[in-house]
Amino acid sequence: MHKISKTIMHVWISAVSLGGFVFSWVLLAHSPKPSTLSALVAPTPQIVQASVPAQPGLEPIPSLNDYLQPGSSQTQTQRKSTITVQPLLRTRGS
Repeated sequence: MHKISKTIMHVWISAVSLGGFVFSWVLLAHSPKPSTLSALVAPTPQIVQASVPAQPGLEPIPSLNDYLQPGSSQTQTQRKSTITVQPLLRTRGS
């Protein structure tokens, strides 16, 4: 390449980079802003709570004899309390 074409290429790349930066900056400056600070703060997550068993700990496992006895009803199992928190899919970046 000739010295003149290298210089023109460097000036062209610099001008396009600077123009892209300025265009992006102006586009970002004119973007819609949140109306209040509350739009930036995430709301508190909802907590879902299931029924709580009477005794804490694991439930006993029924034996094979409990299942083999004729006429016996199967024991009902109780569910443990679970708390489910659903996180927001939001970033808090700039």
